[in-house]
Amino acid sequence: MWKLLLVLLLQAGIPPQREIVGPYTSREDEGQTTKVQLKNGLTVIVREQDAVSLASITTHVKAGYFDEEDRLNGISHVVEHMFFKGTAQRAAGQIGRQTRALGGVLNAFTDYDRTVYNTVVPAANVFAALEIQADALLHPAFDSEELKREIEVVIQENNRKLDNPAALVIEKLYETAFSEHRMKRWRLGTVEGLRALTADDLTAYHQKYYQPSNVVLAIVGAFDREKVLESVVKLYGPTTDMPVDRDVSPAEPAQQGFRYGSRRGPIQQTQLAMGFHAPGILSEEARALEVLAALLATGRSSRFSDVLRDQKGLITTGSAEMRGFRDLSYFQVLLETSSPLEAATAALAEIESVKRFGVSNEAVARAKVAVALNHLGELETIDGLGKSLAYYESLRDWTLSSTYLSDLQRVTPQRMMDAARKHLTIDNLSIQEYLPDRIERNLSPADYKTAVLDKVDAAVSRPRPDELPVAAQIPQRDDGLVADMVGTIQRRSILRGPEVYILEDHRLPLVSFGMFFPGGRLLETSQNAGITELMLRSAIRGTKNSDANQIARRLENAGARIEVVNEPDFFGYMLHGLSGRMDQAIQVLIEILQDPAFEEREVVRERNLQLQRIQSLRDDNVGFPVSLFMQSLYGDAPYSRPAMGTGEGVGKLTAVEVRAWFTSNERKVLPTIFIVGDTRGTALVAPI
Repeated sequence: MWKLLLVLLLQAGIPPQREIVGPYTSREDEGQTTKVQLKNGLTVIVREQDAVSLASITTHVKAGYFDEEDRLNGISHVVEHMFFKGTAQRAAGQIGRQTRALGGVLNAFTDYDRTVYNTVVPAANVFAALEIQADALLHPAFDSEELKREIEVVIQENNRKLDNPAALVIEKLYETAFSEHRMKRWRLGTVEGLRALTADDLTAYHQKYYQPSNVVLAIVGAFDREKVLESVVKLYGPTTDMPVDRDVSPAEPAQQGFRYGSRRGPIQQTQLAMGFHAPGILSEEARALEVLAALLATGRSSRFSDVLRDQKGLITTGSAEMRGFRDLSYFQVLLETSSPLEAATAALAEIESVKRFGVSNEAVARAKVAVALNHLGELETIDGLGKSLAYYESLRDWTLSSTYLSDLQRVTPQRMMDAARKHLTIDNLSIQEYLPDRIERNLSPADYKTAVLDKVDAAVSRPRPDELPVAAQIPQRDDGLVADMVGTIQRRSILRGPEVYILEDHRLPLVSFGMFFPGGRLLETSQNAGITELMLRSAIRGTKNSDANQIARRLENAGARIEVVNEPDFFGYMLHGLSGRMDQAIQVLIEILQDPAFEEREVVRERNLQLQRIQSLRDDNVGFPVSLFMQSLYGDAPYSRPAMGTGEGVGKLTAVEVRAWFTSNERKVLPTIFIVGDTRGTALVAPI
């Protein structure tokens, strides 16, 4: 009878469960992955992946800023910091020191709906690392003196966020858009509230939410999964579980009208954020809006890059994303601009165009490939894979990570248009501006409506009707299996051509292709500082056969993205994309390298963008101090200057000078080529 049942299960595609013994209440085996639930409620996912001799341990606690009552705002992040500050067995600092002694790296982050701890160690040390992680999770000390010191560290993090214009404007957008839900709060808490937290508060919060039934433990790496499960049972099994009485956030009522907020600060360019309330991340509408966000802002062919940046020159950068959670999501747009009113009008016009005219099959297919590329990129490392498995298990089931691409494939142009019409409405819109101090205007919501919203209809235009074929196909990986095949580095020489280094890695259908030339910035002077960056970016703006939009579409239709690489000693391009049509993307790159047009109009456009990026460097609270340090260290030497160069140098450059720099620094020099990923031998060398 059992054998007959087994046959029926296999025919139905249902993986059989093993006989439940010992501490498990359930066990499921699928390919290289095993999921068990201990009797105390802890969910454990173990994935064997032997390609690299590493192991990742991810502890995903289903509690974050959403779960904090107002008095305890920010406590989730404080608990995260205290995770590494000692247990009953380990003094402060020992968790970090012992993990480093194992060759390991610790990391952690807190989000609205979760707190995640991760460590990566050599696979041989996974059991010792697991013991440290279990001790930190189950037996934190929460020493009062250590807590006081760590709260000051958290406050400094809070202050750094105030110095990050993009992060600040998004936080202020949530404050404008939400009236009741806890997403409206400054997530890290206030200085007064943080300093009022006590060790007893942390102990109570830990006891409330750090229960086994509220934790997902994901372990990925090169090990024997049965031995890892035995260790998990030994370390985590004896802990008893208490029901989690969650402190639920007040529900957010439906927004009934446009909302607007603004503030000023010591910044160079305006940060403009806009957003719309959306359904929970597991809904089909949310998946359609994810694809729409990619269509608007992912890649050089996206609406924002092509129209707002390249054609109209209204933004320096633009992004769009679905900030998704189980019960709610937020569709948000972030623009860096020196023309905030015009940029807002143009961005809303692009959204209105989708609602009014729909989107082409090419644009949707390209956007879906871009989303798939992001998803696969998250799975490239074992810690990324572990976090993904734990995240989807916390939502519903870890297999959602494997079926994500299939779900993505079901998004159609009609579904995107329907979701946009339903959720991306003016009554559901909030806008937050973060303006430089020099801008003195003060607008009421009514004023802003007149200045921006009332002009959107007139700004809407029907997108170009021509379509190019999308060669890239979203790979389907629903079986949960990963090919653990990573080769050794091969060196090849092209006759009278460059050296090629190849590393085959067949775990995921991804390839990175880099072509790099020596020199560049090292040869720049104070008079032309930034010319290498301008040359690289201007070359992508057109060849003798294709304009900038066609280049972007051809690359991204082949499932690839192009990245400018401009280091002090070398420069070039990196293609990163799906392996299926990487050869087509490389052909486009070769065309860029052989026949760049360097039209005066396009060089001027790119030069203006580069000048804006140079100006915005002062708003970068990491990049700007590093730039000052390099100037102090190297003086007038080329190493002292940032990749973008200086305003004085870039502002005077012409197309003639850029072409001459290309001729002397790229045409006459042999590059070095690196190919890493899902490729076979020299297959991708042929286009060269």
